[in-house]
Amino acid sequence: MTTPSDPRQSGAAEDHVRSGHSAHGENGHGAVTDQALGNYGSQSAPRSTTAGPLVRRPPEAWAGAVFLTLAALPAAVFGLLLAVQPGNIGVNLRARIDAANSTVSTDILLTVFRLAGAMIVVLAFLFLLFAWLAVRPRRGARPIATALAVLEVVLLAGAMVVAGVDAVSLGIVLLAVAGTVLLYLPRSQEFITARA
Repeated sequence: MTTPSDPRQSGAAEDHVRSGHSAHGENGHGAVTDQALGNYGSQSAPRSTTAGPLVRRPPEAWAGAVFLTLAALPAAVFGLLLAVQPGNIGVNLRARIDAANSTVSTDILLTVFRLAGAMIVVLAFLFLLFAWLAVRPRRGARPIATALAVLEVVLLAGAMVVAGVDAVSLGIVLLAVAGTVLLYLPRSQEFITARA
């Protein structure tokens, strides 16, 4: 008979543990518990699901989204007013069309303006959506936001060439350019690349 301090007893216990079993590590169905396996190294420790330290969203990315939002909002308001043509806006627009002595009927031109306004509202909504998806970030959102910013800048630049430079249009152009640039600064680039 061996005593608990007998070397033959402790050797047998160590062999039992090495084979994946322990006195308290086996449940009623013969499976070895995770605790026993983890304690004796026969099962690897759970791996971290993250690929590395999380990169924090930089202030430049937030500022870029805010600037692009401020650039898109006037377009959304203008498009909505053009699409709905409420109250005096519709009356004034009709009077201007009539005064221009256009060969196209006034009602057709008003319908064209409504459709153009609806299209501007949709583009402005997409601009807002992708500006914020770019800093979430979502894959492909930043290039789409950039393309919409370029479209807005080109259209406003064309309008300023025809009608003259005004402070509102110039401010919108500057906001769109600044917001786009902020999304491509090094820290924004690092964050978007790491998270997209």
